[in-house]
Amino acid sequence: MRRPFVMGVVLAALMAASVYTVDARQVVVVTFFGKPVKTVVEPGLQLRWPWPLHQVKRYDKRTRLLAVPPAEVLTRDKKNLVVEAFLLWRVVDPKRFLEAVGDARIAETQLSDLVVSRIASALGHREFGELMSTEGAELAMLPPDLLSGVAEVGRSRLGIEVIDVRLRSIGLPLQNEQSIYERMRAERSRIANAYRSEGEERAATIRAEADRQAAEILAGADQEAMGVRARADGRAAKIYGEAYDADPEFYIFMRKLQTAQALLDEDSVLVIDSDGPLFKTLTGGIK
Repeated sequence: MRRPFVMGVVLAALMAASVYTVDARQVVVVTFFGKPVKTVVEPGLQLRWPWPLHQVKRYDKRTRLLAVPPAEVLTRDKKNLVVEAFLLWRVVDPKRFLEAVGDARIAETQLSDLVVSRIASALGHREFGELMSTEGAELAMLPPDLLSGVAEVGRSRLGIEVIDVRLRSIGLPLQNEQSIYERMRAERSRIANAYRSEGEERAATIRAEADRQAAEILAGADQEAMGVRARADGRAAKIYGEAYDADPEFYIFMRKLQTAQALLDEDSVLVIDSDGPLFKTLTGGIK
């Protein structure tokens, strides 16, 4: 009785060891003494020889995000930059992936090194001023052939598909930031001073032109005023002449009254000779 029981337990254990499941999020590589012999991509129950004949290596086939650690690169004019990139990747050839790296962490390390070297090569053909300009969002874009190059290496050597490679940030090394910012501020200050000098020069030109135009307007107004006064004086002289011709004595009398009115005010004290012409004028006598 014991032998059949033991045989049943052994048989059940062998059957359990010969069955495995594949998750929908995974791909599986079955190895025979470490050598890949089968790739399984469909989910469900699968059969194998018991361990140690067959071993099952499972890999996540979903798209992964890899944040590449910051790295320093040199521009064409030998300026240091710190770049951070990220990429999207997934396993598409699990057999090659197992043979090349066998582990996701090793694969990500190799991908990081590959991306950094390709970015350094691409940015090494660019000037520092281009990458750090106000239009850097467009200028700092990676060249299209960089993605295709990384994708080709990833598929042919590592058995993975690189979906996209992007720059997360591009900046300056900490030891260089302050001096570069100071130079940038000095350059901006120089440009601002040039603009201010140009503005002051234009303002002085505008003020001089305005003063010239004002002087011309005032001169024209004075000339016109003199003409009006001359015409008015001529008209007044004509009226005075007509008045004198009409009644000379009355004209003289009125002129004397106007003279007295111009000389006297309410608080004036006037001492005159009673026999003088002014006294006669004030009292209404006409000599």
